[in-house]
Amino acid sequence: MAEQLGILPRLARFYTFNSPIRKGKYRLALASLRLEEHLPKRLRIETIDGRSLKTNFNNDSAYFLYFLGEYEPEITKIIRSIVKPGFVCFDIGGNIGWYTTLLQQLVGKNGQVHSFEPIPATFEILQENVKSNANSEVVKLNNFALSESEGVVLMNVFDDLPDGHASMADFGRSEKRTFECPVRTLNSYMEQNAIDSVDFVKIDIEGAELMMLKGATRLFELEQLPVFEIEMALDTTRGFGYLPNDILEFFKAHGDFEYFAINEENGKLEPLKSFRNEDRGANVLCIPVKKQLRSV
Repeated sequence: MAEQLGILPRLARFYTFNSPIRKGKYRLALASLRLEEHLPKRLRIETIDGRSLKTNFNNDSAYFLYFLGEYEPEITKIIRSIVKPGFVCFDIGGNIGWYTTLLQQLVGKNGQVHSFEPIPATFEILQENVKSNANSEVVKLNNFALSESEGVVLMNVFDDLPDGHASMADFGRSEKRTFECPVRTLNSYMEQNAIDSVDFVKIDIEGAELMMLKGATRLFELEQLPVFEIEMALDTTRGFGYLPNDILEFFKAHGDFEYFAINEENGKLEPLKSFRNEDRGANVLCIPVKKQLRSV
C-alpha cells in the first residue's frame, strides 16, 4: 500500500492545491506537517498539470510540490511557451523528472527527450516517473554524468539537501557520501545516437555546467542553434573555481545569442549582458538571435 499523509496535511493540501489565493498557503502547509508524527519517506504526487510524480518526501521542494502541485512555476511557464510538438530536447540534470516529464508532455509523439541523471537512487525514481506518465516512449534515460572528457568521476551526495543537489564538487562539506560515477561527453552521445538536430536544452548540474558545455561543442555546430535554459549560480560554480560570467563568455564565443535572466518572482525575462564577479547569478534563457520565439 502506498504511503500517505494524515488527515490534516491532506485537508491543508485540498485548500492549497485548489484555492486561487496564494498568500499564506505554504505557512499553512508547513504547520500541518508539524502536527504529523510520521512523514512518509516517499510520496506520489499529482501535479496541477495532470502529471504523476514520486518524490523523496524529505525537503522543502517536495513539500512545495505536494501542497501546490507545481515546482519552479515561472521557469516551467517559460519552457511551456518554448517547447512545441516534434521538438528534440535535452534535460541535463534530470533529477526525479519534473522537467523531463514536462518535456515528454510537450514534445508529443514525434518529439524526443534525452534525460541525464547520474545518481542511481534518483535515476530509479526518474525512471518510474517517466513510465507513470503518458508518452514515455519518446524519452531516452541515461544514468551517467556529462562533462568535457570521458571516464569516471566522484559524485558527492549531501543527505541534508534536496534531491538534485548531488555534485562533482564537495563545496568543502564533510557530511557527504561519495561514489564513483561514469561520465561521458555530450559530443560522443550525439554522435553515437546520430542526433543532428536539437531544439531545446535545459542544464542544471550543480556547478558543472561549464565543463559539460566544453564537451558539448556539437550543439553549437548544428545548422540551427537550440534554445538553452541554464543555471548560472555563484553558489555552485565557485565549487569548481569559476564564475557564472564564465558560462556567458563561453556562449558568446560559440554562438550568436541573446541572454535573459529569469526573474523567478514574476516570470519576467530581464536582458542580460554580463554578470559581475560578486553577482549570485540566475537561471538564464539563451535564445539564438535568428530564432523567433512566440509568447516568451
